[in-house]
Amino acid sequence: MKSKLLIWILCFFSLGNLKVLASTDYGLHFKSHSVPGNERTSLSLDENFPFQVENEFIIDFQMWVRNEPDFGAILHLCTNEKQFLHFVFAAGDNNRNFPALVFNEGMFAINTNIEKGKWVPVSLHLNIKENQIDLKYDSRDTTMVVPLRGTKDITVLFGKSPYFSADVVPMDIRDIKITRDGELIRYWKLWKHNGDVCLDEVGGAVALATYPSWLIDNHIEWRKIYAEKTSDRLDVAFNARDALFYLVRQNKIDILNGISGNRNEVSIVEGYPAMEYTDHMIYDTLTNQLLSYSLHEKLVSALSVDEGKWSLSERQLDEPRYYNHARTFNPSDSSFYFFGGYGFYQYKNNLYRLRVGMKQVEEVAYTPVISPRYSSAAAIVGDELYIFGGRGNKQGKQEFNAHFSYELCAINLKTGKSRSVWKKKQSTDMLLMASSMYFEPSDSSFYAVSLKDGGSLWKVFMNDSVWVEISKPIRNDLVHQDCDFSFYSSPAYHKLYLVMDKILSDRTHDVAIYSINTPLLNDNEIVQTVNKDSASVWLWWSCGILLLGGAVFLLYRIKCSRKKVEFEDTKEDNTQVEVLPVNETVEEVAVVEKYFDRSRSAISLLGTFNVRDKDGNDITGAFTPRLKSLLILLVLYTEKSKQGILTKKATDILWSDKEEESARNNRNVTLRKLRILLEKVGDVEVVSDAGFLCIRWHEGVFCDYRMALDCIRQFKENGDHGDDKLLNQILEILLYGPLLSNTIVDWLDEFKDSYSSLSIDLLRNLLDVQRNNYDTVLRIADILFLHDPLNEEALAAKCSILFIQGKKGIAKSVYDRFCKEYKDSLGEEYKIPLCNLYK
Repeated sequence: MKSKLLIWILCFFSLGNLKVLASTDYGLHFKSHSVPGNERTSLSLDENFPFQVENEFIIDFQMWVRNEPDFGAILHLCTNEKQFLHFVFAAGDNNRNFPALVFNEGMFAINTNIEKGKWVPVSLHLNIKENQIDLKYDSRDTTMVVPLRGTKDITVLFGKSPYFSADVVPMDIRDIKITRDGELIRYWKLWKHNGDVCLDEVGGAVALATYPSWLIDNHIEWRKIYAEKTSDRLDVAFNARDALFYLVRQNKIDILNGISGNRNEVSIVEGYPAMEYTDHMIYDTLTNQLLSYSLHEKLVSALSVDEGKWSLSERQLDEPRYYNHARTFNPSDSSFYFFGGYGFYQYKNNLYRLRVGMKQVEEVAYTPVISPRYSSAAAIVGDELYIFGGRGNKQGKQEFNAHFSYELCAINLKTGKSRSVWKKKQSTDMLLMASSMYFEPSDSSFYAVSLKDGGSLWKVFMNDSVWVEISKPIRNDLVHQDCDFSFYSSPAYHKLYLVMDKILSDRTHDVAIYSINTPLLNDNEIVQTVNKDSASVWLWWSCGILLLGGAVFLLYRIKCSRKKVEFEDTKEDNTQVEVLPVNETVEEVAVVEKYFDRSRSAISLLGTFNVRDKDGNDITGAFTPRLKSLLILLVLYTEKSKQGILTKKATDILWSDKEEESARNNRNVTLRKLRILLEKVGDVEVVSDAGFLCIRWHEGVFCDYRMALDCIRQFKENGDHGDDKLLNQILEILLYGPLLSNTIVDWLDEFKDSYSSLSIDLLRNLLDVQRNNYDTVLRIADILFLHDPLNEEALAAKCSILFIQGKKGIAKSVYDRFCKEYKDSLGEEYKIPLCNLYK
């Protein structure tokens, strides 16, 4: 069960590949009128060095104009003749601004509307010889004639400029391309970056930003989209369908658009909510109503936002008995569910349901009861309500010590039976959770938010007692007396939201709303790496080719100098002879070319565990059981995901019998010993990064398991019809045997099964593809027997070919041996007669 934990890494952290990054928001967000003039954003291309130009200079980009006052500068060009060209949004009549080109002291207006809320393509084309500038904004083309002759270089700057007014258009910019005299010379995508610097995709040229805000960063850290301090009554609800927040006050509702930031106001003209305190309001997207509820009184008051009328006509003054309860919506029965809470010095474990369209809340019975708690997170998966974290005690009374619940519980909503899914023995994390969490089916996990570090997004795993922080913390650490801590998801807009309404000792509200974009990324996936220059690349290629040529020549001389070939055990790799399985009769032994060398600088996991140092010495005995397990764990998980295995997960697997501090100390000691041993093997290292451990492979160190996966992947990419060399490489490496056949631990079973299935499926397919190549089919059948001794397809293929070759006695011997092993293993006779296997 535990070995399945990190499936999520493939699904979640693989978001760093190009396919996932293509679905993210990216670009540079220019800070504009909302900040002081000296803090507005600029972007200088090529570090403000001029571009040399002869005839044509074209700059293309995309821009998104935000729904704010749109006056200001967009782009500035400066020539060696000290001529200035500015692309701006200029002020017009009737508060309607328009795009314009400002050249020196003249301006050329473009008669078109400013497009907002969408990506608009812009192209600026300077034709030096023709003294002409062409501008394309969205679908509108315009041309102006200006004196450009004599221009030899151009400097390019976006946003705030030292030689223009401080006003900057509230815009986002991306995909900047520079074409000079017909050749694309720069392409700044403006997605990955290194702090203030973004490198172009063509040659690694620098674009330098001041006061930047990169849109892709919104996938790794929370962004505050709203803040307010008020002494008025306030409760907040969220409309997930439209990404709207309802800030409900005594006489009005402020509606905040979570995407654009726009706000509208609606008056409340009649009626009262069921609860006048915070943390007791939801929005029902089925009826388009706000619902205020009191769990203690079981009352519901509905309000249509359009009408501004609460359904309850009498004011309710009851104080809440269920502060910080967990809540979630179940689409299967169109009901909201509420669990736990705190009030009047008591912790609660009641379960309530509010069916859409009903006027009352009903209590739901379940057994056995879960210990009372508040600040848990809840989600529905199938027929079960899952509850994670919280704080309380078994007695449900504040007079007794309260503690965090490091547990995931589930209540079956059909049977009324509850269960503990898993329980962690010890942790130091603060499990005060936002009221809801969201299920991710791809890896059976939940997104949840904890108050730790002032708000942190976690991934909580259904099948294992592990939670992982997957966003930068908010650090909203303001001391509070009460708090509405609510987590929301808007799948249609690919956003997660967090409401932190902190109620202070003077009963005033300090409200902040945050958003983070999905898919979620980590730091490594947005950091831009510097490409090596072409000369350096060619140097490395040349060295590689020379080394490869030398190696081939050396192998050829060794092969020619051998006077005879010796049979060796399959676990040794100094042979060029293919060794057949020991349970088979050997008629002929095929001498084949050898591609891999496990005799030095090698970590072998296929067949039996073996490690050789740089000098060819067998240092397997230096690996204690714990060192061996840690190395295997790192190799397997690194091949499963480049980030490797969570440090916490590795600790739980290998040191589950120790307390947290002791386990951590043992882990660190073992890692140091492992690093020392790996130095003897060669250029391979253990890397610890962002809470993960992985193996980093460099040149000269061979791992058979890693090579096997790579060869099989290449073969499949070629449609299972790879060239003969690749086929022989696969057969050679599969001849090493199954994965760690003599190592028996529970967490290894998943990897063994996966590798066996991969190998057997490939070999079975090869039997069919190579059916007319008898020698190859015999090799494949023998290797298949290594991975599956009772494989009937291998038996049929081998017996059939031996019969065709006239080797009936050998075929009968192979068949009899198979029948004996079949009966010994399964306890029954093999029922297919030998004659039926002949083709």
